[in-house]
Amino acid sequence: MKAPICEVCLKTDDILCPADEKKLQEGVISELDVKISRLLYKLLGDADIEFKKAVEAGDLVVIVVGEGDVPLTIGKGGKNIKTLMRELGKRIRVIESREIKGTNDVKKLTTDLLYPAGVFGVNIVYKPGGENYYKVLVLSRDKNKLPEKAEVLESILAQIVGKDIKISFI
Repeated sequence: MKAPICEVCLKTDDILCPADEKKLQEGVISELDVKISRLLYKLLGDADIEFKKAVEAGDLVVIVVGEGDVPLTIGKGGKNIKTLMRELGKRIRVIESREIKGTNDVKKLTTDLLYPAGVFGVNIVYKPGGENYYKVLVLSRDKNKLPEKAEVLESILAQIVGKDIKISFI
């Protein structure tokens, strides 16, 4: 299993090696990343998956894994996710990581996160001063289908993408 922390740190419960401790203090990884890495390692062992990072907002934790690793992470009948939900006491979504090169990548990511609500499109909005953000368009009829409040989802998406994201209903 590939994780943001080394294999030795995955196997220990309380201590991080100096290299991983430095990553944690510099903000490269978070306490949540460490906790979920260790929990996934206990559940999956040396399974061939890649855990990228975890993002938390409100009552929702989003686990970002490598391409094609979502089914293994969820487990048969959702067994692994149910265990993680009991351990963390929060709801969990697992999405596939992707390199953000444009609006199509953001659309795929938001489609995975906002399911069962449908994403109509993603636009780049340019603000005066040269800054920009992504505007995710969701149909008004799907407003009640969102897995969490729009503000919480915006926060999660912004942490994953690294840019501001606004959800708009059309």
